Amino acid sequence: MLRIDSNFLRIVLILIAVIGIIWFFLPSTVGIVNIGNAFGIGCCGLLLLFAGFNKRISHLLDTIYANRIGKISLRILGILMILGVLYCLIISIMMLHSAYRKPKETPQAVIVLGCKVKGTRPSRMLSERIQAAYDAMQTYPEIVAVVSGGKGNDEDISEAECMRRELISKGIPESRIFVEDQSTSTSENLRFSKKILDENGITGNLLIATDGYHEMRAQYLAKLENLPHCDPAAAHTTALMFPTYWVREWFGLVHAFVFGN
Repeated sequence: MLRIDSNFLRIVLILIAVIGIIWFFLPSTVGIVNIGNAFGIGCCGLLLLFAGFNKRISHLLDTIYANRIGKISLRILGILMILGVLYCLIISIMMLHSAYRKPKETPQAVIVLGCKVKGTRPSRMLSERIQAAYDAMQTYPEIVAVVSGGKGNDEDISEAECMRRELISKGIPESRIFVEDQSTSTSENLRFSKKILDENGITGNLLIATDGYHEMRAQYLAKLENLPHCDPAAAHTTALMFPTYWVREWFGLVHAFVFGN
């Protein structure tokens, strides 16, 4: 029977923590800084401290636990940590389901959610969303696309216009593309896109082209905006960015559940 001693386990935990810190930190080197980085680095930092100073921390916890107030506080903290871990596990399973389930009915349109434009060119993440929309339009040759996203102060053209140009360059006829270029958030993406679809008599099932981690929130907000049933057209997210954005989405979903946007 394989036996793992405490030193080996400590080394493994330290390696996991260091790799995690680096992985969550790397997106900040290209300007991606959000709660996903901070929370990931914080959790990995705590793991590193625990693994590196296990005996001292254990002794400190024993001392705190020895008095009544400390015991109650640690028990409450433990319950909160367990609930937090359960939330992250359950919501991650739901996110995976939302990202990769297959449509049961043929969709009539795909809504492409906007993302950063660099000048007039799509960012890496926006390129992946455009590719996901293109693949969906190839799979379902009769559907149309609503490209949705306004123009930021640091963008030369709107996200919608950038997506329109890219889809046309890939061979999609302009007649299959509707442009929504006023939105500034996911809720507005969906609300304004619904108006365009309604005006054109498109009321059947839809696809939403966005990153896989974002599909659950987008589909939830689509329900709040009274859109028809939406299925995923999930875009690929690079491994460098994936942990940061996945963790950020845990908090984004809480915000959506509480505030509805």
